Amino acid sequence: MIKVLIGITSLLFIIIGMLHVFWAFGGSWGVNSVLPTKDDNKLPVLRPRMLGTLFIGLLCFFASVLLFCQIDLFEVIKSPLSKWLCIAGGIIFLLRAIGEGKYIGFFKKIKHTRFAKQDTVFYSPLCVWISLTFFLASFI
Repeated sequence: MIKVLIGITSLLFIIIGMLHVFWAFGGSWGVNSVLPTKDDNKLPVLRPRMLGTLFIGLLCFFASVLLFCQIDLFEVIKSPLSKWLCIAGGIIFLLRAIGEGKYIGFFKKIKHTRFAKQDTVFYSPLCVWISLTFFLASFI
C-alpha cells in the first residue's frame, strides 16, 4: 500500500514537472493562481524566468525518478544517497508547507489573495503529503 502512495506521488511530480515546462515555454494556464501576490492581488511577489521554471520542472522529474527507484520500479540499486535525498526532499517540502511567514505556507500573514487561499486549501496540504511520502520512501 505504501508503494502505491509513493507511486501516486511520483506521478504527481511528473504532472507538476510538465506544468513547469509548459509555463517555461510561455503557457499561461493557471499562472494567475500559482504565484503569490502582494496585498493588491495584482503584482506577483516573484517573476520566475524561463530557466528557473525549467529547473524546477527538472527537479520535479528527478523527484519522480527518485521515488520510483525507492519502490523498485526501476532496476537501480538503492544506495544510502537515495535514502538521504528522500529525507532532504521530505524536509524541503515540510518547510515549504510551514512557509516563510508572509506569502506562503500555513503560517503566512497575507491570507486574502487568490494565491493565499489556494495555498491554504491545496498547495500547503499537498506539500505535507509530499513530505510524508518522501519520509516514507526513505524507510523502504
